[in-house]
Amino acid sequence: MAVKKPFVFRTQVRFSQTDPAGYVFYPRFFEMFQSAVEDWFYEGLELSYADRFKAGWALPTAHTECDFLSPCRLGDLLELSIVPEKVGNSAITIRFVGRVNGVECLRARQVLVVINTLEGGRPQRIDDDLRARLQWYLDADEPQ
Repeated sequence: MAVKKPFVFRTQVRFSQTDPAGYVFYPRFFEMFQSAVEDWFYEGLELSYADRFKAGWALPTAHTECDFLSPCRLGDLLELSIVPEKVGNSAITIRFVGRVNGVECLRARQVLVVINTLEGGRPQRIDDDLRARLQWYLDADEPQ
C-alpha cells in the first residue's frame, strides 16, 4: 500500500455541523469519525467499505471516548489522523487525533467490532486480508 501513514481525513467544518455560536456541536464529531473510518477503508486500507457492508459485514462502535482540547469552528479545515492501536480477534482499537491549523483540538479512541449482520450481529473474526492491512499500519512508526 502506497498511502502515507497515518491516514489523515480532511473535512471542512460545515454550517450544519455547528451550534448557533459557530462551534462544532460535539455529536457531529462522532459522525466525522465514521466518515473518516469509511474513507480510511477506501483510501488507506484499499478495501471497499460499502461492498463489505452489502455482504453482511459491519463495524459498529463498541466503545468511544473523546477529549475536546480546543474548539473547532465553522469554516475550519479539520484534519483527523487515524492510528490503529490494537487488533484483536474481532475488535479494532483506533485513535483519532484532530487538528486545525496544526493545533490539536481533540483526541479520541474507539473500539470497533467486526460483526456479521446476516448472522444476528454476532462478532466475527477479522479476516486475514483486513488483518494484514491493519498490521501494515500497526508496524509503522507513527507520529503522535
